[in-house]
Amino acid sequence: MRNMRTSSLGKKWQGNLSIGKERGVVAIMVALSIVMLVGFVGLALDLGKLFVTKTELQNSADACALAAARELTGASSNQLVLAEAAGMVAGTSNNVRFQSDPVTVNGGDVTFSDILNGTYQTKDAVANVLTMRFARCTVERTGIANWFVQVLGIGDQQVRATAVASLVPGQTSCAVPIGLCLSDVNAAIAGAGKGTWIQGVLGSGGDLTGGFKWIDYTPPGGGASELEALLTGAGACSLPAVGSIVGEGGVIASLSKGWNSRFGIYRDPVEDTPGQPGFAVPDKSGFSYTEITWPAQFDAFSNLVTQRGNYAPYQGDDFPTGLNAEGGGSATMTSAFLQQNGADRRLGVAAVVDCPTLDAGAPTAPVISWACILMLHPINFNSGGSGTGADRMFVEYLGQANDPLSPCATSGAVGGSSSVGPLVPALVQ
Repeated sequence: MRNMRTSSLGKKWQGNLSIGKERGVVAIMVALSIVMLVGFVGLALDLGKLFVTKTELQNSADACALAAARELTGASSNQLVLAEAAGMVAGTSNNVRFQSDPVTVNGGDVTFSDILNGTYQTKDAVANVLTMRFARCTVERTGIANWFVQVLGIGDQQVRATAVASLVPGQTSCAVPIGLCLSDVNAAIAGAGKGTWIQGVLGSGGDLTGGFKWIDYTPPGGGASELEALLTGAGACSLPAVGSIVGEGGVIASLSKGWNSRFGIYRDPVEDTPGQPGFAVPDKSGFSYTEITWPAQFDAFSNLVTQRGNYAPYQGDDFPTGLNAEGGGSATMTSAFLQQNGADRRLGVAAVVDCPTLDAGAPTAPVISWACILMLHPINFNSGGSGTGADRMFVEYLGQANDPLSPCATSGAVGGSSSVGPLVPALVQ
């Protein structure tokens, strides 16, 4: 009986030990499962945080590249300085870490190249500033601490984002209200090409004949006030495609005020006070080109890029330019004023039209193409006298607006392969 009782008790203890072992294994498995669950959840959360950070940094890089590319028009000797500054301002306007911390963009983070897949360099390392057409911005965030997976020995992380932008033909156009005659454009193309001066004749009433004419982009109606508003404002934007009907410029004596405001030369009632509604923004340089200041009468644009870099004001009247365009506004044009308030205002898009059709009495004509032009000099305010600015004026032909190297740039939506420009910044990589 004793043996039987002892045997029974032994089996009971063995059973209890077996149950205890099973419970221990289950506890270990549960603990391991919890660790794995926490690991998976932590991995998802930490990866999600890195993904959000990457998205925020990409927004910053995109904004930086677009802002920098906007300045790469080849129209200013300090365009890389402007591009770097614009990129840094746009990039640092974004935040990171769920919009809680500012993004840092340094000068070395904005680099430039003349081709998309070329070597990108900082502004100080670039030899030929004017050929740079692509801006690349690289922004990064280091020391991103993990919330959970650090228990697995995974340390702080680093995220980087890069974007490249350039100027591409736009879907819309902002144009000055003149039309170049097709015959003169063809002559320029067949001759010296880009840099050719095209002459227009100023009539006694202020109308234009010769190589180009005043053009209303929304005929009929509008008249002088509409065209002057285009000159003091952004220009004619959202133009239709080639083949659209333009014309009815008419005799417009008052357009010299709007035209000259782009040179920093004002005459009431054109607004010349920054910050006031209707302020007519001047170009970064009012330096003017006539047969006196630029005897070659060809490729003045090559000099304008330097004058813009120096923020050179209009030289003055009489002998320096041979003009009589003295203003009557309150603002005094200085380099400091132009640096603070100037913009790209003398490069513009102009319609190319069949002038004989208009000369024959037809009120309108279709747009044949779009050209890029440089406004060379102001127009005399008085109607007397003769010579440049009085009875004739010039613009410089700079090629077609959809030329990949066209210096014409303005705001607009990015277009397709058939768009005619002008150039607008777009992400290309």
